[in-house]
Amino acid sequence: MKNARLLLLAFLGAITLNSCGEAKKENKEEADDASMPMQNEMHMEGEEHDMTAMSGNLDDGAQGEVEFKDQKMAAVYNHYMHIKTALVNTDAEEAKNGANMLSEALQNAGGNEQALNAVQKIAQAEDINGQRTAFQDLSAAMEQMLTGAISSGEVYKQFCPMAFEGKGAYWLSASKEVRNPYYGDKMLKCGSVKDTLK
Repeated sequence: MKNARLLLLAFLGAITLNSCGEAKKENKEEADDASMPMQNEMHMEGEEHDMTAMSGNLDDGAQGEVEFKDQKMAAVYNHYMHIKTALVNTDAEEAKNGANMLSEALQNAGGNEQALNAVQKIAQAEDINGQRTAFQDLSAAMEQMLTGAISSGEVYKQFCPMAFEGKGAYWLSASKEVRNPYYGDKMLKCGSVKDTLK
């Protein structure tokens, strides 16, 4: 009887290991999806995601009030946030709309060549992956533009260490809560605040 139990436990253990191997294989195939900026996936410790409960706008962090010394810069910032929200929601069409609006706002604000080049790439990108790659350059340009332009409130510089095959990437947010534009719902809260622009 004791040997039968041990044999049954060994059999169940082998089935469990085999099914875990299949799940890992399926996860690897999913991670190779073209909509991801990198192939490996990370799960945050202590964090549970119930994707079935999420709907609508995933960029739902508490937004702080930010005011600018110049209304043209406020428009630039608002359109940048529009693109960020579209990327968090993995909405390529809305990211294109935001990029077209940001391009016009940048030209009205005197233009910034790095930002204009990046926003044109977002507007012309064939897929969300291309948009996310260009968004990295846009975020760097926006940081330079916003430094010294804020009259009240804070903008948070956030960083995802996993983006672009572990190279990492920054973005700007009006919320301390991380909502990752490089992964969307795949790793929504992957990242941390690295700096604050005031």
